[in-house]
Amino acid sequence: MNKTKSLCFVFILILEASFAQTKEEKKWLELEAVYSGLPWYNAKGGLESGFVYMDNIDITAKINFDEVFNWKDNLSLFVYGLGNHGGQATELMGDFQVASNIEAVETWRLFEIWMQQNFFNDRLSILAGLYDLNSEFDVLRPGTLFINSSFGIGAEYAQSGQNGPSIFPVSSLGIRMASFVGDRTRIRLAILDGVPGDPNNIESNEINISTEDGALIATEISIYTSKDFSEDQKSMERSYETRRRKVGREHDVYKKDKVNIGGWFYTAEFQTVESSPEMDRGNFGAYIGAQKYIPLNEKEDYIAFFARFGVANSRFNRLGSALSGGFVMSNPVSVFDDNFGIAFSSGFNGSNFQEIQQSNETTETVIEFTYSLPIKSWIMLQPDLQYLVNPSTQQELQNPLSFAMLIQLSFQY
Repeated sequence: MNKTKSLCFVFILILEASFAQTKEEKKWLELEAVYSGLPWYNAKGGLESGFVYMDNIDITAKINFDEVFNWKDNLSLFVYGLGNHGGQATELMGDFQVASNIEAVETWRLFEIWMQQNFFNDRLSILAGLYDLNSEFDVLRPGTLFINSSFGIGAEYAQSGQNGPSIFPVSSLGIRMASFVGDRTRIRLAILDGVPGDPNNIESNEINISTEDGALIATEISIYTSKDFSEDQKSMERSYETRRRKVGREHDVYKKDKVNIGGWFYTAEFQTVESSPEMDRGNFGAYIGAQKYIPLNEKEDYIAFFARFGVANSRFNRLGSALSGGFVMSNPVSVFDDNFGIAFSSGFNGSNFQEIQQSNETTETVIEFTYSLPIKSWIMLQPDLQYLVNPSTQQELQNPLSFAMLIQLSFQY
């Protein structure tokens, strides 16, 4: 493990020395390496007090063929290698929602590889390959500051499927279509293999298309409500582009007010929560979310609010619904390009699970305080505090309190 980390650090330093350039112009080749280290201490409560160290390495490459051949429409190839190491905070806290968004089994894998063709000045896009659904679906930009997994994708959505939906750390093969309808509405549709990897081997990134596994069908409508919205006004706050940054998808990123309305459906049969041998169809869910930016001054400082509510069919899923929200303030200390945020996420047991649950508790709630501080353009520190109420809705577990420090190194070409 130490040897692997050393090699990765050497690779990152080579990238910094070799490819230090500005990103003002679109390049034919884009390379990026991101190292995220996360020391985690559970001070009390949960399963046990203690310390773990997690890390995550993302190495991506994108070829823009339109720049190579001077084509009008954008055609690109994207490759994403992912490595995870270290312990798991869940083994200390006993939570269901997963407190760390880089927590995963120790392995290296090819996480994404896809081709994307855009048409009509990027108003229509088609993508095919191994694809991270959560890179574009169910994303509220202010929520990406936070470390808890439920602020990246809703807890009721993340729990779905035989091996989860096509999200970190295992993706599915599929196709995604996206289009602007009118001036302010974007529609996305994805059809993906219903079982990412192999549920019996969590280190596997196996692709196995079958009628038994079925498909995951996901759709989302994003309505941009900002008065000054324009497709030409794209902004990415460099101060907290975490490892969930949308590399290779710059045409889809807007720092604007919006409302998301989405839904998902698995075509395969599933066992019910009661573990009945009888199989049935109908594993589906829906969600609505919104983000709102309020400018504070002429320097583009802002307070951003976000909120989300989602439901899932409680016949097949433990959580019947989830609610989350919070706010982010940019540059709370004016001399830094920093960000501060407070957020909460509550997962509510569905009625079917609650009938067999040996606890009177029905809700797990996490409250997170976080602060990101970019020391340089390539290094960021992010102290984080999370307090969990009713971990996994188990009465015998005390509420855990944890402290963490995200250390992120990122280099781009």
